[in-house]
Amino acid sequence: MQNGNSKFKISFLVRYSNLMALFLLVVMAVLAITSMAGDSGITDEVAHIPAGYSYLKFQDYRLNPEHPPLIKGLAAVPLLFLNLKFPLKHICWAEDVNGQWECGWQFIYHIKNNADQMLFWSRIPIVLLALLLGFFIFKWAKELYGPRTALFALFLYSFSPNILAHSRYVTTDLGLCVFFFISCYYFCRFVRKPGWLNLILAGLTFGLAQLSKFSAVLLIPYFILLTIIILLIKRKVFKIFVPALLLIFIIGYLLVGAVYQFTMAKMPLDLQHRLIDQSLASDLKIAGITRDTLHRLTNFSLTRPYAQYLTGLAMVFGHMAGGHTTYFLGETSNQGWWYFFIIAFLLKTPISVLILVFFALILFAKNFITTFKSYTAQGGLNRLSRAHKKITGYIWKHLEKFVFVTIILMWVVVGMRSKLNIGLRYILPLYPFIFILLGKETIGFIRSIKSKAKIYLGWLLVILMIWYVAANLYIFPSYLAYFNQFIGGPRNGYKYMVDSNLDWGQDLKRLAHWVDEKGIDKIKVDYFGGGVPEYYLGDKYQEWHSQKGPTTGWLAVSATYFQTSKWWYKIQGQPDYSWLEKYEPVEQIGYSILIYHITQNM
Repeated sequence: MQNGNSKFKISFLVRYSNLMALFLLVVMAVLAITSMAGDSGITDEVAHIPAGYSYLKFQDYRLNPEHPPLIKGLAAVPLLFLNLKFPLKHICWAEDVNGQWECGWQFIYHIKNNADQMLFWSRIPIVLLALLLGFFIFKWAKELYGPRTALFALFLYSFSPNILAHSRYVTTDLGLCVFFFISCYYFCRFVRKPGWLNLILAGLTFGLAQLSKFSAVLLIPYFILLTIIILLIKRKVFKIFVPALLLIFIIGYLLVGAVYQFTMAKMPLDLQHRLIDQSLASDLKIAGITRDTLHRLTNFSLTRPYAQYLTGLAMVFGHMAGGHTTYFLGETSNQGWWYFFIIAFLLKTPISVLILVFFALILFAKNFITTFKSYTAQGGLNRLSRAHKKITGYIWKHLEKFVFVTIILMWVVVGMRSKLNIGLRYILPLYPFIFILLGKETIGFIRSIKSKAKIYLGWLLVILMIWYVAANLYIFPSYLAYFNQFIGGPRNGYKYMVDSNLDWGQDLKRLAHWVDEKGIDKIKVDYFGGGVPEYYLGDKYQEWHSQKGPTTGWLAVSATYFQTSKWWYKIQGQPDYSWLEKYEPVEQIGYSILIYHITQNM
């Protein structure tokens, strides 16, 4: 009877797994759309939205060249169907080389476009990209490990606060996550089943990843190293995989060139030359060589799109070298911390998932030790040779798992060496791989148990997943501000990290609603983000900054400015917000804006 029930459950999952996956994706879409409805503009959207619109409407790439065009362009597609004005005669477009920020403020807020309408519709394509990634997570996991693991991985993905946080904003982070994963999927698919269709798909998705965010260049050394490992395992396939890898890169960069060509077809040539000089203005010799090379490439029509691509790539490398001022664990620095992303992952990932990660690491270590011992147990002169054959055979048999693990390790290493420690979003691409591995290890372990303990472990897993969903619903709609209970939840988040980990400006509309509800006539606001306080608060808004020193009355301070003001005090001796630390906020708007009511001077 028990075997009959087990067979029924397996048959039910196989038959209805696609429908259950669709249900999870629909729930994810509802959570994403309803949660973003109350969000104001975030910082990066001010630059990304006008840039994407200008690429499609005017085929001019002067705005925001430090990011590739794909995600911004997709986000701008719905805007083409709205009757929008663009600041063509404003100095930000008519004269500036890259007036991305002022163009953004003008386009979204100051020339009588509907800001909330623009923000909503430009975010919808990002939600659709998140659903596309969910589809591929389910697809790949199901192909490898069956419907149970696939549904579990998709469940973890669909309710992830960190994924949902970035699936509603016009930034390149979610886009990179999507196409990085899909590119790896089609590369592995080609390795398993070499053929022209899989090769072309691998090349096109590699190109889409490069068009999403410059961090995708990591795929180049990774695919090269993976190909070398495959050649060490299967030496006879050299004539297939080496030319194939080159073709994948060629197809990818042909797509990059074609998309760049479309988005800059009407961009004046002299403007591109000015952009190169302004963007790479360093006196270093290497910068001079780079500028000269880019100028030469710009003068030839076939290479001009690649000059624009390489200009953006050079800008990113310069930004990475310089770092970014940010607050972390009571310190503010622009040089970063090697452990930033490790701590960020531990604090911003739900505890139920961390428990599964810990459990999976134990299983992985146990299986690795057992496998290693079995491969090296036999003595004799040929022991190493036999071990090598068994290890390479194991890697080939479990190639996808090897890919998942090594990609996670790659992102961890890159994160530890990076100075850009402003957000967990920079390692967002590792989450889909983690979810599939957690699904495989968790479901596989429970299914392998024959005793009654299987029932108890199953119920324990159910409890963890209920906890996981509860964490999601608790933080709704403020997904960006999610912190787990290790630090007491999101209310204490600003004491540990700010910027895109917590406060990107998303709660300005909620501040305005709160002010209206409380009947407050005037409130001093020091706001960090992509909104305009006057747009939502009207004459109730009074501009404020930490440099003005202590004050009285109602005061709203973005958590980012609350913490980073101490950096400017350290560097320039300007007044900061340390005087506010003796007060507890009377309210936290979305956990990112701190509200104080000061009744007397200090």
